[in-house]
Formats: sequence, structure tokens, C-alpha cells
Amino acid sequence: MERGRHASVILLGPFAVKIFKMGLEENARKEWFFLRYLRKFGFAPRPYFRFGRIIVMERIRGKNFRQMTEEEIKRHARGFLEILRRLDDLGIQKEECHRPDKHFIVSSRGLRLIDFERAHFSKKPSNVTQFLAYLSRFYTNAIDVAKMYRKGNVNFSELK
Repeated sequence: MERGRHASVILLGPFAVKIFKMGLEENARKEWFFLRYLRKFGFAPRPYFRFGRIIVMERIRGKNFRQMTEEEIKRHARGFLEILRRLDDLGIQKEECHRPDKHFIVSSRGLRLIDFERAHFSKKPSNVTQFLAYLSRFYTNAIDVAKMYRKGNVNFSELK
């Protein structure tokens, strides 16, 4: 069992059972909503069912950023930026994109994101710019790319 600030997760074969702490039923409702909303894009876990503050979803097996080398992070950075751009285009602020240690996973099914309990709709989502701030420790021009992104120039291949 893995424990977080708001919930515990039990991994059972192909399933992840997320049990939110008492009083955090709204967090469970929000996570369920966004998992269902994003299922057609293939980068979030598939939701199976929700009962109150308990969500059963697809277990994402793979390597998260905390477990990756700098070279592996760089290899997958542009792919994650494209996913985060999709979230920005949808008007969804995921939160915590500046700390992707546990929530960004490279799996056999591709790049995946987990943990949507803090997600919300926003007129100006900043998932890409938050992630580029994180990437500034690996790329010398990540902040410049973030500024270009804010101006509407989307070209992640310019990361150096």
C-alpha cells in the first residue's frame, strides 16, 4: 500500500484502488470526473468504478521520473510536453507539473499521467510552463521555450 497526503493506493494485479481519506469525497469525485473525461486520450488510467471515496482504476506499470536517469527524462520530455499541451488546449490544469516525480510514467503502453484529484478547469492552464520550469535543470533554454509557448509559438524541438 502506498500512502499519500490525501489517499492510499492499493495495487491489486491490473487494478489500482485509491481510497481517499475521510472528508475528501470531493477529491474522489474530481479524480473520477477527470479520469472519465480524459479516457479517450489514452494517457490517463482507465477508470472502472467509484464508490464514495474509493476509485478502482487501471494500474499503470512503468518507470516514473523519480526512477529515471537524466537521459531517460530528456528522451521522454517532448512526449510529456505534448500531453501537457493537450491538457492546456482542453483548459485543464493538472497541478504538480513542476514536480512530476511520481505522476509522470513511461509504461509499455506509452507515456502516462496519474493523479488527477487536484485537476480543474482553468482559463489559463500552465501545465506546459510548469513542466518546462522543472526541465530547466536539464535544458539550458527551457525557460525561453516556456516564454515562446506563452506567446503561442509551440516548438518543443528547440529544447537544448
